[in-house]
Amino acid sequence: MAKLYYDERNRRTLAELAPNTKAAAMKWYAFCEKHGIEILIYNAMRTEAEQRANVEKGVSGTMKSYHLVGQAIDFVPANKDGKVNWGWYERDDIQMAVKEAKRLGFTWGGDWWNFIDKPHLQYDKIAYGQDKKLATAPTTSVPKPAPKPSTSVSGTSVYVVKKGDTLGAIASKYKTTVAKLQAANEIKNANTIYVGQKIKVPASTYTVKRGDTLGEIASRAGVTVANLQALNGIKDANKIRVGQKLKLQ
Repeated sequence: MAKLYYDERNRRTLAELAPNTKAAAMKWYAFCEKHGIEILIYNAMRTEAEQRANVEKGVSGTMKSYHLVGQAIDFVPANKDGKVNWGWYERDDIQMAVKEAKRLGFTWGGDWWNFIDKPHLQYDKIAYGQDKKLATAPTTSVPKPAPKPSTSVSGTSVYVVKKGDTLGAIASKYKTTVAKLQAANEIKNANTIYVGQKIKVPASTYTVKRGDTLGEIASRAGVTVANLQALNGIKDANKIRVGQKLKLQ
C-alpha cells in the first residue's frame, strides 16, 4: 500500500487531536490510505485568536469551534502529484471518504445548511470539550444525523447590525422570517441584537445536488413539498435535475 502524498504532514496534524477523536480519525485515514484517496489534512487544533480571525473573515460561523478542543479536522482533496483543489469534494472517492468518516462518528460540514463547510469534519459524538481520556473500547456506531437547520444555503449573506435595526426589519429586507434568522444565528430573544453584531442571512435558493429529492430539500428548508412545487412551477415532485435552482421562500 503506497503512502499518500501528504502522509507525513497528515499524521503530524492528526497527532494534535484529542484522544478519542484521534483514534477515530486514524481509522478514517487508514481507510483513505487503503483506497488511495489523496487528501491533505491541513488543520486540527486552533487557537482562540485564529478562530476569532476566521469568524471575522466569515470563513467560520462560531467561536465554539470543535477545533478549539481537538475534536475537528479540515481537509482538502488532492491528487497523486500533490495538487489540492477545493472544488473536488464531489469526486467519487472523496464522497466515499466522507461516508466513512460519518460512519465512524464524524459530522461533515458539507451537510450543514446554514453554513456549508466542506473541508470540516468534527467528532461531536462526544460532547464539546469532553474528549479528554481515551475510552477503553472506542465504538464506531452509526452517528447521529448532521444538523439540518431551517433552510439551505447556496451562499450565506452577512449583515452587520446598525443603530435602529430590528430583527424584523432585517428579515423583511432579505425577504426571510425572524424565526429563520434566529435559528441561523442562535438568537433566543429576537429583541436582543446589538450594533455591530454580524447576522448570517440564509439564502432563499438551493441548487439541486446529485441524490437530492424534493422531499429532503423541503424537510431541510422547513417547508412542504407542495410549497416548493408551487414556488418553482414543478408539476412532478419526482422530476428535479442536478444544477436546478429552487426557490425556498
